[in-house]
Amino acid sequence: MEIILAIEWDALVVEMSLLAAIIYGAIFVESWFERRKARNEQEKMKKKILMIVADDLNKQLQFIEESVRDKDFKPFHTSIWDAVILGGKQTLLPFDIFEKLQDTYSWMRYYNSELSLNGIENEKLIIELLGDVRKSITQSLAHLNNKYPISFLE
Repeated sequence: MEIILAIEWDALVVEMSLLAAIIYGAIFVESWFERRKARNEQEKMKKKILMIVADDLNKQLQFIEESVRDKDFKPFHTSIWDAVILGGKQTLLPFDIFEKLQDTYSWMRYYNSELSLNGIENEKLIIELLGDVRKSITQSLAHLNNKYPISFLE
C-alpha cells in the first residue's frame, strides 16, 4: 500500500510567511535599538563636551580678570578645545555652536601669538586683546546657555 502524503500548501505558505515576519521583525527591532543606543551615547557625549567647554570658558574668564588685575599676562591654555578637535568630537556639536566656540578659541590663539611675538611691550594692545577675548567668551557662553540651558548641561 502506498501512502501518499498531501502537502498542504496553504498552511506551509502561512507558516513560512509568519516565520519570515518574525525574523524580519526581530532584525528591525534590534537595529532600531542599536541606533537608539548610539544616539543616546552621542547625546551624552555632546552634553559632556559642552559641560567641559563651558567650564573651561568660565575658567578663562577668571584667568582674564586675574591677568588684567595683576598685570601678569600669560598665554591661554586651549588644550580642552584642542582635545575636542583632535578627538573628532566637534561633529557631535551643532554647527552654530561649533562655529561660535571655534571663533572664541581662535581669539585666544590670536592673543597667544601676539603675546609671544611682541611680549608685554604694548600693554594697551594686550589689554585690548584680552577685552576682545572676554567679549567672545561671554558671547559663546550666552549662545551656549540660549541653545542648551544650564539645566540641560547638568
